[in-house]
Amino acid sequence: MAVDAPGPATRQSLTTPVLSARRWVLSGIVQGVGFRPFVYRLAHRYGLRGWVRNRSGRVEVVASGTPDRLQAFARDLVARAPAIARPAIERTDTLELRCDDFRILASESGDDSDIHLPPDYFVCADCLAELNDRADRRYRYPFINCTQCGPRYTLIRALPYDRSRTSMAEFPLCADCEREYNDSLDRRFHAEPVACPVCGPQLLFRQSGQETSDTEMALAACVQALQDGRVVAVKGVGGYHLMCDAASRAALKHLRDRKPRPHKPLALMCPDTPELAVLRDIAALSPEEEQLLRSPARPIVLAQRRESSRVTADLAPGLDLVGV
Repeated sequence: MAVDAPGPATRQSLTTPVLSARRWVLSGIVQGVGFRPFVYRLAHRYGLRGWVRNRSGRVEVVASGTPDRLQAFARDLVARAPAIARPAIERTDTLELRCDDFRILASESGDDSDIHLPPDYFVCADCLAELNDRADRRYRYPFINCTQCGPRYTLIRALPYDRSRTSMAEFPLCADCEREYNDSLDRRFHAEPVACPVCGPQLLFRQSGQETSDTEMALAACVQALQDGRVVAVKGVGGYHLMCDAASRAALKHLRDRKPRPHKPLALMCPDTPELAVLRDIAALSPEEEQLLRSPARPIVLAQRRESSRVTADLAPGLDLVGV
């Protein structure tokens, strides 16, 4: 039985997949949340070529591949986005593209900024595990972060969100942090505030004209000041956060007198212990309140104060609720 040999067109269809190229512009919360590293890994997962970059308040993605892979890629850009991202595909274009690989390009500014940055989120579970791991190089390092933690809002000087536009620009990366920053499989891949005890900022404690610059010693001095009933002003790049011992009426009065803030309720900070044991001795928590307290946003939650609480009622005068 004779069979015709395939002609050129038929032979090409058997060996060479038909490639297309698309351009997507995504808006919403897509900067400072690890979105570009996510796009980079997703593109490599689907074997696509092209690039991704920040552009004003949006993210621009260009990719080339087979139509079915491009369709799946576009779906996952939204469906599989990082937990704290909120992307929306604003525009899709068809175009011609010639690229050898997929890469992250330098950010591009523009006049049509549409910027949506998330608020500061709590430290992610992976960073907390490192923070408490004696074998980890970031053990007890207070400025620990990664792309899963979201941006530190008050670090940002300008957008697009790149390290050079944050207050971290003055801290050059050490070799280990630079390796993490450039490793596409690392969760600190393009994490703009990345730092460690070797190359990052340190704690400094000032009291009565004296300074303690060692991070561990500065933290210990701060804790001692709180235990002594003093008011501590914690200075960050966004301002001051005033702290005192909430179980001490004298310390609380001192804070109210100095502020001055004689009656307005004050918020209470508690350690994130297993089962929130410390907080449960202070307030009665509903399941909804507990869920909020464990969420990445970590908002101040109004909870029912227990009569037996060791926290003074002067925290919120005339109220049976406490903001925690």
